[in-house]
This record gives sequence, structure tokens and C-alpha cells, in this order.
Amino acid sequence: MLKMDLIRENAFWAVEELEAGLKQPLTVLQRETLLTRLSTYLRIAAISSLLADADTSAFKRCLRQSATARRDLLAGAYSRSDASPGRFVCASHVEPLFDALAAGEAGLAQEIARYSPRQWSEKDEFEDDFRYADFLHELLLAGTQGLSVGAERALAAFQQCSADSGSTRLAVCEALASADQEAFDLALEELLVERAREFKDAGVPSHPERFHTERHIFVEGLALLRLAEGRQLRTHPEYKMLPRLAR
Repeated sequence: MLKMDLIRENAFWAVEELEAGLKQPLTVLQRETLLTRLSTYLRIAAISSLLADADTSAFKRCLRQSATARRDLLAGAYSRSDASPGRFVCASHVEPLFDALAAGEAGLAQEIARYSPRQWSEKDEFEDDFRYADFLHELLLAGTQGLSVGAERALAAFQQCSADSGSTRLAVCEALASADQEAFDLALEELLVERAREFKDAGVPSHPERFHTERHIFVEGLALLRLAEGRQLRTHPEYKMLPRLAR
């Protein structure tokens, strides 16, 4: 098993290499590839810093930088309105959005939501993944105004796509939409059970650094807690894979 301090060291080295690469002349696809990888390694750096040294400052800083890389990727694609979005622009690449929320960067999360596509890219992403992301984007853009028309539309489309599958993420979204405390508690608990099961049944990981960090800290769950609090729902100080230190 990889040691956490070695994972952290390797992640920061990868970040430096990717940042250097981004300063070179690049095609659009090359730039989007590097920015996507940069977000991944910044998330690994964030979690490994927290686990190795309880470094909450590095945790939040790296998550913020991951989200910033995603914002920059999307802003570039948004400015090319006449171009077909590539596979890295798909709305379902939602991990950096969770990074922003987990770092407490609500404004940055809203920027990601604003620049994210509103159309499902059928050839590049699963529909239920897109619908989940689309609802969260609309919820963020509504801010404190309650459930917007856009969020209601996105939730209805998610329900139509996934209602028969017993989707736990759909249950989370429905609970957030209705600000239903009991429903949110149940859905979050089921999501945490599913997450633990995914790692237990994973077999040999294709990306060991991600596996050995994300099995301990569930950034998506941290983000959902932020969204729940924004909907005036109560949360506990600590959950499995969502430690107090990360909040």
C-alpha cells in the first residue's frame, strides 16, 4: 500500500509538471487534457496533505486550485461559442465543483455552474450523470432564492431519467429540493454506504493514488453537506469519510 506522504509528494510533483506544461503552446484539446489532469492531482494533493499532516490549509488551497483549473477550462470553452464542446467540457465532470464547495468557495462553484453546458452530450457522458450535475448547477445558480425554475426543470429531467433505478443521488437531490431533513439524512447515509462498498469491491485500482486518498475522504459528500446547510438542513459534525477535520 502506498504511504500517504509519498502520495502527497508525487501529487505535488505532478502538479508542478502539469502547470509547467500549461505554459507551453497547446491545442485546445491538449490544454483541456492538462487542466483536467491538474484538477485530479490537486485533489490527490489536497486529501493526502490532510491525511498525512492534518494540513487543513493545504487541503482547502489545493481544492480551490482544482476548482479554478476547471473554471478556466470551462470559461475557455464558453468563450468559443461557435465550437463544439469536447469531451472534457461535459457537465458530468463534476468533481472540481465538489472541490470548490468542500473548500467553502461558493462563488467559485457558481462560476463553474454558470460556464457548464446545459445540454447532454450523449456520446461523451451517461445521461444520469449529466442530470445530476445539471441539477446541482441550477441549485447553485439559484443561490438563496429557493428552488428556481431551472432547478425544477433539471430535477424533473433527472427523475424521468433515473426514477426506476433507485438512484441514491436522485434521492439526495429530491431531499435538497424539498429541504426535507429526514429524506436528506437517509439519502446521505445510503450514499456513504454505497461509497464504502465501491471501494471494498473495487479490486486492483486503476489509479492507486486516487484510490488510497478518496477511500478516506469523500469530497462529494463534503460538498453535499455544504449544499444541505445552504438549504437550512442540519448536518452532523462528522460522518464516515467526512471527518470534522475536512470541514
